[in-house]
Amino acid sequence: MANHTEPLSLVNSQYTLGYGMRLDKGTAPELVHTHVSITLPDGSEGNMALHVIKGTPDEIKARLLDSVDAFFDIYTNL
Repeated sequence: MANHTEPLSLVNSQYTLGYGMRLDKGTAPELVHTHVSITLPDGSEGNMALHVIKGTPDEIKARLLDSVDAFFDIYTNL
């Protein structure tokens, strides 16, 4: 019987997070969530929603960080 001296390690699943940001002066409707087509890493097609957050830079940052936390709370079972 072979003697294995190397410790076993768990393999973590790999994911890809797609995102984009842009900060414009002025106003934009906050309730419109446009969906855009994207090409996924495996070459298949998908889509994702573009979200608009209005406010001062500090307000936008705070809400964006809350949104990121909420996003990962949804996917706690990954």
